[in-house]
Amino acid sequence: MKKIPFNKPYLTGNEFKYIEDAISNMHISGDGKYTKLCNSLMEEKFSARKVLLTTSCTHALEMAAILLDIKEGDEVIMPSFTFVSTANAFILRGAKPVFVDIRPDTKNMDENLIEEKITNKTKAIVPVHYAGVSCEMDKIMEIAKKHNLFVVEDAAQGVNAKYKGKYLGTIGDLGCYSFHETKNVICGEGGALVINNEKFIERAEIIREKGTNRSKFFRGEVDKYTWVDIGSSYLPV
Repeated sequence: MKKIPFNKPYLTGNEFKYIEDAISNMHISGDGKYTKLCNSLMEEKFSARKVLLTTSCTHALEMAAILLDIKEGDEVIMPSFTFVSTANAFILRGAKPVFVDIRPDTKNMDENLIEEKITNKTKAIVPVHYAGVSCEMDKIMEIAKKHNLFVVEDAAQGVNAKYKGKYLGTIGDLGCYSFHETKNVICGEGGALVINNEKFIERAEIIREKGTNRSKFFRGEVDKYTWVDIGSSYLPV
């Protein structure tokens, strides 16, 4: 019986050349030349305040949960139809996912059902742009502003897609992309955190570097780096 693959990763032809170049730089432990180039490329293309490549969209979501200071007892609103990572990232911080039914036309969270789910424990709304189809972000951002809530866009499938001229992932406080091999833009396993709220930029670098201010050290802003916060190893090569 012939097996039909679920997907076939697309190659442009230059991948092995760039891999060889990355290795020849003798820096493959994380946050190397091509990671930095990708960060800069996405910041310019998407007009984003800051983009940090991660090892997966799951890890980008986990970073977002830490940045929002999600704690036990907090509630986070998200669609009932999504991948497990959307919920896991916040459950790991002790939060309760509050699920909103989806619209039959877009398979996205029904924006008209969000407000009734908000309580005094609600901390954030996590719209998921299913299959790259945008949620109704104007309404979601209006609700978030009214109730003083953060918005984290799960744009795992929405790289390069737009909502009213704005790239998905650049509208909320934070956005999360996936570059898994099943996506349109790939790096095997990979993702990115898009930071649109400036107050999160400095801490995001620290969380991504295992809770250290190592990035500041490499920029010459401190004479040594040390452990300053919680974090993990979210760096791709």
